[in-house]
Order: sequence, then C-alpha cells, then structure tokens
Amino acid sequence: MLVAGVDVGNSTTEIAVARVEPGGEPDWLFVARRATTGTKGSAACAAGVADLLARADRRLGERPHITLLAELHPVETGLLELGLIEELALERTAIARPASETPSGSGVGAGRLVRLQDLLEPAEPETVIPIVEDTDFEAAGAALRDARSRGWTIAGAIVQKDDAVLVGNRFDRSLPIVDEVADASELPAGALAAVEVAEPGSNVETLSDPLRLGVLLGFGPEEARAARTAARALADCRAAIVVRTPRSPDGRRPDDAPVVLVAADGTERALDERAQPPPPGAVAAIRGAAGDRNGLLDLIWRALPTPADDPTFARRLARRRAIALALLARGESAGLVDAIGELCAGGARVIARESEAAVLGASTTPGAGHAPFVLDLGGGTVDLHREGGAVSTAGAGDLVTRICAGLLGSDFALGERAKRHRSARVETPFTLHHEDGSRSFLGAPATPEALARLSVLDGRALIPLPAPLAPEVWRGLRRAA
Repeated sequence: MLVAGVDVGNSTTEIAVARVEPGGEPDWLFVARRATTGTKGSAACAAGVADLLARADRRLGERPHITLLAELHPVETGLLELGLIEELALERTAIARPASETPSGSGVGAGRLVRLQDLLEPAEPETVIPIVEDTDFEAAGAALRDARSRGWTIAGAIVQKDDAVLVGNRFDRSLPIVDEVADASELPAGALAAVEVAEPGSNVETLSDPLRLGVLLGFGPEEARAARTAARALADCRAAIVVRTPRSPDGRRPDDAPVVLVAADGTERALDERAQPPPPGAVAAIRGAAGDRNGLLDLIWRALPTPADDPTFARRLARRRAIALALLARGESAGLVDAIGELCAGGARVIARESEAAVLGASTTPGAGHAPFVLDLGGGTVDLHREGGAVSTAGAGDLVTRICAGLLGSDFALGERAKRHRSARVETPFTLHHEDGSRSFLGAPATPEALARLSVLDGRALIPLPAPLAPEVWRGLRRAA
C-alpha cells in the first residue's frame, strides 16, 4: 500500500511517500517540498498538496492510495499600524509625509496640485506637479519646461519613481522635487500642497514649523492642532510633503477604531502595544485588525524594536506605533481533508496532532534516542512536547520576518532575506562597510542601485534595502527582532 504523509506548514508543505505492508517496515520512496498555498489549514492548501502528489505520481508511476495529515493549527502573521502618524491623514486636514533619501533641488514651494497632463491654458498661480510612475523623466522635464515658458509657476514636484534628480536636471532652474512617493497618482488634484527639500545634512525647517506650515496651506485657528501634528511628524526629515485634504463630515479617521481583544469570559479591552500579551487561551477573538477573527488559541504581539544608537530613526519608529501580530486559531483540518479528497484519489485522513507528529519524526533521527522533550521551531508556531502534554504558541519565524520587514519598510520576501543574511553598506563601487565595522573590497563594481545603501549579502549578490541605516544599527535591530 502506497501511503503519503503530508506536513502542511505556515511556510512550506512537505510530503514523504512510503510503501507500507502489514507488519513490515516502511519503504521510503519519495520526498519533496514546496511553498504552502493559502493559509495553513484552509482548503486553499489542497492545491499545494495536489501538486506534491502529482510529483510523486510522475516519479513512482502510481498515485498514493491514501494521504495522511496531522491536525492543523492555522497561524496568521502580519504588521498592524496603530495610529500611524507618518504617511497618514491627520484629522482629515493634512497628509504629512517624510520623503525619499535622494530628492532634488532645495527650498520650499506650495501651490495647488495640478497633474502633468493638465498643464494647459490658462496658466494658474503657484502649482505643485505630481509625476506618476508611467511618465518618463525626459518627458516630465520637457513638460515642466514647456509649462513654465507658457506662464505657469511651478513651485515643486512630487515624483512616484526614484527620478527626482533626473527630472530636476532637465528643468531650467532649481526646484524642490521629492520622489519615491508611492501614491503620487492618488493625491487629490486641486488640493493645496507644500514641498520642502533641505540642503544635504540639514532638515526641513518650514514644514516642521507649525506656524509657517499653517500660513503656507491656509490653516485656520480651528486647524492649528492639525498643523502641529503634521509639523511634528516631519522633524528630522531632509525632504517632505504636506497635502491639505478635505475634512470628513464627522472629522474622524476610519482607522481611529481600536483593536479590541475579547477574553474567554466575554470581557473586552483595547489592545495596548505597551502591555504584555495575555497567556495562551486567554483571548477568544479579536476585532478590528483587518477584519474579525474568532476561535483563537493564542495571540502574541511585539512592538518594533528601536535603535539606541540612531535617535532619528528611533523617533520615526516611535511615531509609527506599529506591532507585529500573530494569531493562532483552532484547527480547520476538515475543510482541507475534504478538498484533498476532491482533488486526489484515495482521500485523506487526520491521524495525529502536530506535536505528536513532531515527536515521532524526531525519534527517527539516528542517535536521538528518547528525548525528554521535543521543540519544533516553525514559521508560524513554536511547539513543545514533553511527557504529560504539549503546547503550541503563536509567533515564530514569520513573526520575526514581519518585524524585519516592518523596520525596513519592505515586503515579506525582502524581510526574509534581511533576516537570514549579513548586511553591509556599499560605500564606493568597490568597498563594503560590514556589520562588525570591518571593510572589504569587491571583485566587481557594485550596481548603481546598491551604491551608498545598506544591502543584504546573499551569496555574491548585493540586494539594497530601503531603510537609511548603518550596518551596525541594523544588526542590533535584527538581533532584537
């Protein structure tokens, strides 16, 4: 009888196929792994299992007669922003945003937001121009020069791509231009905007001053608090933008709703990122964290660590109030078993708990003997099995990756690489400044994208990271995570 044992994890799904006869030892024939499809334990995982079973069929010439699974505990891991100040509407009267590390020009400008294609007659007074991603820098520079020759007053520009210097070099006078503004195409046309770029080594002065910011954007006395909050969010930035947006009818932000924890006894309280997470089993549900989640077994959160030796970056992180959150839910194996049964001949059965399967697997390691306990460190959970019981807790490798990605402002894949590998700063095309303070030479010049950037050393590849951190600072943050 051909039997497939499948381990569906939060990150990867593994399969082992053996021929098992009554009273005999299993004859292992095939092993493989792949990335898990969908959330662990959900019916979407069946697609990944079916792919592995198809691989076994191609290798062995026959399909397994039955698929065996362990009871699954799905884990959801993510980054949750609590009252984000940067890159957020402040009381629906302003958007304050630190901008890129490579702006162009210097000075401050304010005016109405006018799209590049709308620079037609008649010319308007002071304008700020958003330049969207699909606009080439040559075309953008030519359009700005043409508009100025027809009487338009260009006070500044906001570029979606990393093209500020290229656009600035094609304009006929110095202009404050900020780039790498991801949602430049979504800024409201006609709204008042202010742009400031400071000299290298300096910080913005006008936009970080509530009085001068209020004058630039025409804030009234009732909006003084918005000006103060926006200005405070831009301290320590070399380049920044502030956009005044219409006030909502009730004056509230949709993200003002707190994240609510529902205890096992039915009581509710707001999540406080400064408090210690409750013990396993104390929280039965969570409300407001990108939807509601019931049937929780464990809940854990960790605030992003702050570097003691980089106060500027620490202040930016403190203003974000972001946490990495992991939720361990009750098993949902029934849906996965049914889905596998529909896709694969022979069907599937759940025969053990994950912790029990981990013990049985560990006992097959040559020389392991009978261990007093088995610790399974996974992507989503940490499982501990010892005599008398077992426990699974949320928050493992994926939680660390989310923290790393949150610190860097990157996606999950880049956060995973930054977690696993050493980093260095590319000081010149041929020299690296490493985490331990040492320096080394490169055999070939670094790519322009990595120059003067913190980069991950993944084999021979240099992968630039978006955060403006020294390698020593990043090493401390990674270890803290």
